[in-house]
Amino acid sequence: MPEDEIDTIIRKKALEMAARQTASRRQEERPLSNDDVLKIVRGLLRGERAEEILNTSLELYGDALMPLLRKIADLHRQGVINELWDHELYRILTNAGFVVPLKTRLRIVRHGREHKIGED
Repeated sequence: MPEDEIDTIIRKKALEMAARQTASRRQEERPLSNDDVLKIVRGLLRGERAEEILNTSLELYGDALMPLLRKIADLHRQGVINELWDHELYRILTNAGFVVPLKTRLRIVRHGREHKIGED
């Protein structure tokens, strides 16, 4: 193969790679909608009560919570956060000033009988 053909192939491959990188940057830079943010955050959640914590906080605070969730989604897109456990989400929300009350149930078993505390 002559050197001219090799240079042409290399230039063509370099242009293709640059075009792919530019396209991927454009996708990453597009602003996320609130639905996209919630979808990303829900995908990160781990633990038994994570969904409950997120849903309760969304019911209470709604749009005021979105900047915090958007930051979590951005950190995930940057590769900083891969998963978010329920206790971590709860701590993030409380540290940011969002108080999220959770329903708790206690059951005490004495002499084979169950006594319920915290249920109606």
